[in-house]
Amino acid sequence: MKPLFYLSLLALSSFAFANSPLPNHRHIAITGYGETSVKPDIAILHLSVEHTDKKSAEAKAEVDKRFNALLKGLKKFDIKESDIVASRIATSPRYEYSQQQRKQLHVGYSANRTIKVTVNDLNLLSDVMDLALSVEVNQIQHLEMASSKEEELQQKAVELAIENAKSNGAALANAFGASIGKVYSIDAQNHEQIRHYSNMEKMGNARMISADMGSVSPGTYLQDELTFKATINVVFDIKSKS
Repeated sequence: MKPLFYLSLLALSSFAFANSPLPNHRHIAITGYGETSVKPDIAILHLSVEHTDKKSAEAKAEVDKRFNALLKGLKKFDIKESDIVASRIATSPRYEYSQQQRKQLHVGYSANRTIKVTVNDLNLLSDVMDLALSVEVNQIQHLEMASSKEEELQQKAVELAIENAKSNGAALANAFGASIGKVYSIDAQNHEQIRHYSNMEKMGNARMISADMGSVSPGTYLQDELTFKATINVVFDIKSKS
């Protein structure tokens, strides 16, 4: 059954290279996979502040007030200005549909601003979220987990993919009484990062709901793993064993 398995592997490898130029001489096309995982050590909060008022200036002033309160509070956690990114305030007319008059009525102006805060110490994450809610940030839109070693981990995944391609190529060639020779071509463009943090998002939303109810309780945030993946397509020359 072993030869059949290797023939199937060869067929799959050839399919992966269907759109790539292949040499006319004897060769073997191999796809190598690499994967490495790590616990996140950085949290990125995507926040939204919004307010509607009768006048555009008043709506903007309220959003400014909440944003400034957030900045002031973040200083207590030694979060640098470089770790805070905020969009410009956007204002727009606010309309609501009147069932009685059967038309849209102008009810005021809405002002909003989005803010991204990078928390480099996960021990502070709960307190930073509490601060955001206390200054009336309307929504924690998204909680993104990351790693300070992202480039190193992605490179490690690529290295593992290379070793996997070499190992698979050597094993497949050996099964047919041959060995791999020089590399004809390499395609290592397929990199992927998978962020497993759905549980953290759910907990963040739950805290916001409890805050609205006036019953915020401290919680522990689950640190799911980040997975870095790499795929490398390699074409080796094949040479007969002497």
